[in-house]
Amino acid sequence: MIGLYLVCRMLTESAVALFHLWSARIRLRVSQVDAVTLLMLAVSVLGFSLRLEHAITFDGPVRGSDYDAHLAGVRWMLQHRRPFSFSPDLGQYNWSIGYQPPLWYAIGGLVLRLTHVERAIAYVAVAGWGIRQLVLARILRQAIPASRWSTLTALTINAVLPISVLTDGKVNPEGLHSTLFTISLYLLWRMERQALRPSGISLGTAAAFGGFAGLAVLTKATASVLPIAGGIALAWRASRSFKQDEWGSIWRRLGRPVLLAAAVWCAVAAWWCGPNIVKYGHPFPHTWDRETPSAEPVLAAPALYRRPFGWAMPFYWREYLKTPVIRSTEVPLPNLWAVFVSGTWSDFYNRGFCRLKGDGVDSDFWGGWSVSGRCLRLFSALACVGCLISLFAVFAVLRTAWSHIQSDGQDGSLALPVTISLAVFFLSLFALVYPYDDAAVLNPRYLLPGSTAISACVGMALHRLESGDWMARIVRGLIFAAIGVVTVLVVYERWGR
Repeated sequence: MIGLYLVCRMLTESAVALFHLWSARIRLRVSQVDAVTLLMLAVSVLGFSLRLEHAITFDGPVRGSDYDAHLAGVRWMLQHRRPFSFSPDLGQYNWSIGYQPPLWYAIGGLVLRLTHVERAIAYVAVAGWGIRQLVLARILRQAIPASRWSTLTALTINAVLPISVLTDGKVNPEGLHSTLFTISLYLLWRMERQALRPSGISLGTAAAFGGFAGLAVLTKATASVLPIAGGIALAWRASRSFKQDEWGSIWRRLGRPVLLAAAVWCAVAAWWCGPNIVKYGHPFPHTWDRETPSAEPVLAAPALYRRPFGWAMPFYWREYLKTPVIRSTEVPLPNLWAVFVSGTWSDFYNRGFCRLKGDGVDSDFWGGWSVSGRCLRLFSALACVGCLISLFAVFAVLRTAWSHIQSDGQDGSLALPVTISLAVFFLSLFALVYPYDDAAVLNPRYLLPGSTAISACVGMALHRLESGDWMARIVRGLIFAAIGVVTVLVVYERWGR
């Protein structure tokens, strides 16, 4: 009995000591919270609330971004427990999703089986955005720890970016894919920084990058740019190391971790990509890859005939800025960059995100759904302000890469800009050679995986403008104001009356 009493007393005293220790740590953290930290928390809560409310209320079967097709794929995998891979059993949906990798559909099937609620699948994307916001905060805390306002601005734009809010509340693979893509990119960014250390890249980080990048490519083919971007960024680092390090040191610090990452990626994704190469001649075959000119005569037309040169030039902006909602595959006149930019800042495919009423109704839009005059004016304002932020984002991406090169890897990043650039390039190439739907093939949500990385580059660029001249400070102030305007407009768009 005495022994039991002593043991209980020791456990109680230990528990009390741990309680006081953790209480002291919590009080210390709370005492360090300032206004900027509270604002970071507030915009993150706002971003999460916008997406959660949209996930709870969106009209999935009618305006849910291929809702029926994706649900058919989820139910098919739940029934057959294997990837569908162009299975004839998909029927009419084989065209739209038959080529899709299986991971999101498998997870969607699991969620549907556990909850018996289709809408619950959308919460995967909502939770994924929360992870992306945490990843962005971690990157900026490590990259620019002293620049709290720049970090706040980057977190804000990541929270209220219209295309992100619109997509992350839907039953759609983009949300999960963007989350896995962002985690992989963060791990690549860590590898880039670790490559500067005498001990080199951590094998654990390299293995994690290979694993998450493999999972990302099992969700959507856009993630195939991650290994390429990693190879470019680390090859540049290795080329700089040749001047001062021996081959053995470079192999230990860079070569071995890179090979480990590649091996893990293959272990995760090769079972999907390999058979596709053997069967279809492509690791990520699309439905139209299986068509022939005899069945689809448009395939015999040269790509530049289907996509005139002007399609890839920054023309025809006035129509997009005035009414940034698509009417048909040919109205407004198709243009690559106008779709990218206006679609990022407005409800380009008319999915019903804006709830404002009044000032007339126009029903001559994509899907036949009406749009109020107030919504059109708000979309136009968002697109105009978004153009300013988009131009700065391009500058930020280039400036982040240049800072990294100038500082020999001590500042900025090469991995983030290279990944963003490759994603834009391959999506543009896909839209160029894709033969169907006239020109309405470039959905702005395809850029969603790179949005968090772009936000990180924006934060880093704003940080560098702090020490600039008066013009740099004016630009910084304009971007702060523009992002504030976007925040107000997005909240008003969704919850205004």
